[in-house]
Amino acid sequence: MKKMISFLLSAVMGTAALTVPPAVADDGAKNDGGIVIFGDSIAAGYGLDKDKEYNYGQIIADYLDCDVQNYAHSGDTTEKLLAKIDSLDADQKKAVADSDYIIVSIGGNDLMGYASKKILEFSAERGLLNPGFTADNIPEKPGISDLLVMANLKGDGGLMDYAQDSLLNAMELQNLLKKDITNALIGKTDQHNGYIQTDIMPNIETAVSELRALNPDARIIVQTVYQPVQFDPEYVEATYSSSSNYDNVKLLLSTLRTNFKKIMDMFRDELNTMDDIEVADVYYQFTSVPDGEKQNEANPGYSYLLTSMQNDFSNMDFHPNQKGHLVIASTILEKIGDLHADDGLLTKVFLNMEPYKYGVKYPLLATDTYKRVAGNIMEGDIDFNGVVDGCDATLALREFGMIAGGFKTTLSDIQQECADTNKDGTVDGSDATNILRYYAMSSSGYEGTFEDFMKQIAANSKS
Repeated sequence: MKKMISFLLSAVMGTAALTVPPAVADDGAKNDGGIVIFGDSIAAGYGLDKDKEYNYGQIIADYLDCDVQNYAHSGDTTEKLLAKIDSLDADQKKAVADSDYIIVSIGGNDLMGYASKKILEFSAERGLLNPGFTADNIPEKPGISDLLVMANLKGDGGLMDYAQDSLLNAMELQNLLKKDITNALIGKTDQHNGYIQTDIMPNIETAVSELRALNPDARIIVQTVYQPVQFDPEYVEATYSSSSNYDNVKLLLSTLRTNFKKIMDMFRDELNTMDDIEVADVYYQFTSVPDGEKQNEANPGYSYLLTSMQNDFSNMDFHPNQKGHLVIASTILEKIGDLHADDGLLTKVFLNMEPYKYGVKYPLLATDTYKRVAGNIMEGDIDFNGVVDGCDATLALREFGMIAGGFKTTLSDIQQECADTNKDGTVDGSDATNILRYYAMSSSGYEGTFEDFMKQIAANSKS
């Protein structure tokens, strides 16, 4: 339980204080204009293997066949973004002025910084700061690094021990998360100033205004903040069910999930009221829970597939992995809307990840977004690996069995369209048979497409 509480608090606090050098401009400019990116560690590509993985700015630039200048830096807040814009040199200002698209990823560190101050104040009141620190040492606007240095989070007699000493202490921690952090971030009341509304959004509006002054014509796209504390229920059960505090673990997860959702919903709603920007809803794509469905213990959301949160404890990381960067790229490209069949980096990354094969999960809403953007959908190719083969027939039969047994579909909307080979509105054994017949013929030298094959079947049935 100590490990879980420690991890959950780390998730609340974030690790954005870890710094990496600012990403440099990518080479190979082709079209005039291009993309300029501002923001935090997410936009900078923190955590990626730079030798073989691609951040979403690189993927977008390749798709649009243009240059990208990435000025994002780990740890940047909305205030630091304003300072960054004010300090742009002549070449950087020209890059902004010449760009077609300005993409902004910001706000997550503001949220985590606010939470850090509340946790530090809580710790100070209960004597849980490290030796040498008192409430007088808490900065007006602490960063994550201040929290990690000042608060005794994991040591003996620290916050972890305090949370487990009694049910009352655990409830105090729960109230800290619900009332002092969540309500203060989202609620503009007599007790709370609504930090998102009164601090974060005004800074973003100012940043947009300053960027617009540099470039009156560019499309400015601001992405939402995703919720990282979503775990596969099977992972939670396998990891923590043997603990005597398993019910407390599930309660903490539920509390964080519910309150994080409120925060991210408010952030997204406020962005959508802002003039002169377009919103790329990364939050929705990462969660991948359709409208009308509730998030709960059995359906927590799917961001765990797009981050490294389910790595071993020492390597947990909420930053996007390669799949996560592909999702962000696809989301922004769909917002841009200049879609075409892709045979470049977007498709290469997707296929190298083997994103949907039997037993390998990938968020369905994100999959559909990718396929709309990639524009290379092939009838019968249910696993999107570029060929129609026996694996696709297996998926069609599996889908038929799931539906016939009264279970929920495991295929995305686009995958169901690819699987419904005869377009009768259902996926059944006949679709699997069509796929197998085509696979057998193509293996024997047939060079037609699957669409050609289905047209022959339709013609033969009429005759």
